[in-house]
Amino acid sequence: MYLSKISKLKRVNEVRNPRNIVFFDFDETYFPHEIDSYRYEKLSELEDYLLHKAEEKQLVFGWVTGSSIESVINKMEKGGLTLLPHFIASNLGTEITYFDDNCFNKADSNWIKILNDTEFSSSVVESIVNVLDKEHGIVLEGQTNLGGSKYKKNFYYREGSPSIDELNLETIRRLANNKGISVNINKCNPLAGDPEDSYDIDFLPLGTGKDKIVEFMLNKYQVSKNNAYAFGDSGNDLLMLNSVENGFLVENATAEAKSKHSKISLGSYAEGILNTLHSLNLN
Repeated sequence: MYLSKISKLKRVNEVRNPRNIVFFDFDETYFPHEIDSYRYEKLSELEDYLLHKAEEKQLVFGWVTGSSIESVINKMEKGGLTLLPHFIASNLGTEITYFDDNCFNKADSNWIKILNDTEFSSSVVESIVNVLDKEHGIVLEGQTNLGGSKYKKNFYYREGSPSIDELNLETIRRLANNKGISVNINKCNPLAGDPEDSYDIDFLPLGTGKDKIVEFMLNKYQVSKNNAYAFGDSGNDLLMLNSVENGFLVENATAEAKSKHSKISLGSYAEGILNTLHSLNLN
């Protein structure tokens, strides 16, 4: 259980009417999997900057990640991070948990209601996977955290030839759409622990995902897109980046993501994030 770990971390103040909001992907954006003394120093500087801005009630910030909260907290401990965000939208934005001093470790009841009104269920996903295998010869491999989330089921699709892959991925999208659920498909990032030559296949409720988290939070905090900022490193961040006026890939982003998005941060990981936020002069 992660409660004993987060109780020792710094919390940010609640900000009711922030001027700005910042969204971060976590793995390989905010948090580098290979941490040396320089990257740790830059992470500490970023934490200090965000805490200062939050205390001045200039911004709220959160992590929008494909990982579970437990995984994120474990990585925070490993990397020596000390500051919790205002919120974590975990499991690809299918869960929202708040960590400010007024709403500590609390789920968003309005978001849960939205999810419960969808057609998503484990049995629906299982039926899609079975049809893909038996009728189309498309095999999806369950990821290790397959059962870890009620609202996200993730698989790997191993690449074959480009022409066949294109047809197979479109078949996956079509079957999910026919069942009334969403599917997020992106090339895997080995730096984040995924296998090479594979795609992440994430089945989700309709109306969820990283871009929908942005939309929900902008409405909740009444912040305009002009005052919204987002940082990511891979293809599954692009919808989030395009949902705000100021969306940036960190310099260490994947080549695939860079080929589709032109705004790049002024450096890698926390250094790039901090340089970019300074250059934009948030106030």
